[in-house]
Amino acid sequence: MTPVIGDILESTVGKVVGRLADKFFPSSMSEKEKADFQNEAGKLMMEEYKAALGDIHGARELAGKENDAAPVWTKVLTVTHRPIWSFIMLAVFIWTIIAPYLKFPLIPLTDIHKEIMQTVIIFYFGGRSIEKITDSVWGK
Repeated sequence: MTPVIGDILESTVGKVVGRLADKFFPSSMSEKEKADFQNEAGKLMMEEYKAALGDIHGARELAGKENDAAPVWTKVLTVTHRPIWSFIMLAVFIWTIIAPYLKFPLIPLTDIHKEIMQTVIIFYFGGRSIEKITDSVWGK
């Protein structure tokens, strides 16, 4: 497990379990019993986290096997749909900025169109940046 995820799970889950133990368990319960409960809850949380990771890895393996047997055109679409859509949105966004200065016709966009466009740009380029950073930090 990565240190960041371990710290987050310990700090958040540990605090929640501690509050639940203080609120719902009798005051006669000893500190050792409360600590044992918290340790057991932490172990269960880690097992659930490991099971979720196993499910993710299994799904990735299955997708890879399905991709190997797929026709070429579906492989191309799988790889290019996100970048093509994002670069088109980026081009429209840049056009709306430079068109008034160059006296070119404007593309009439409503507020919802602008928000969708910005969302696509943010998710694609932000997501790719996060993928690259995590790959360089934790390796692949």
